Amino acid sequence: MKKNQNILSLVLLTSSLTLSPLFASSINPQARSQSNSLSNNIANNLYSRGIDRDASKKIAKRIFDKDDGATDVMLRNLQNNYTTISKQEIVNFLSTEALLSKSVDLSSYDYLVSMVYKIKNKPLSDKSLKELNSIAKKNYFYSQNL
Repeated sequence: MKKNQNILSLVLLTSSLTLSPLFASSINPQARSQSNSLSNNIANNLYSRGIDRDASKKIAKRIFDKDDGATDVMLRNLQNNYTTISKQEIVNFLSTEALLSKSVDLSSYDYLVSMVYKIKNKPLSDKSLKELNSIAKKNYFYSQNL
């Protein structure tokens, strides 16, 4: 009985070590497609506003091609830590910024405050300002390390 347990344990260990690289490589393309999905959301938003599909894809790529995954990480940080605005509101705002060829700097406290103010059209509370300050600091760190 003990010998069977050892053999079973050895088989499980070997299979997990063998399959781990396969699972890791299958996860990486999913992460890449998530960063593309934000660009696609912006392109679709622009398309729904009446812009040609190819032109909307080019406009959306202009925002995100500069720093690859850093923008995606910073947006996720914003979405996860500042729940007052929805993902759709952020996509709408970024679509307008892309359409107007404005630069997007999610690591800037001033930019985040301006973005949230423009989305909500009301002054921000001290708590909101502190949250945005923390998010900007983290985003700056992400932008430097990615």
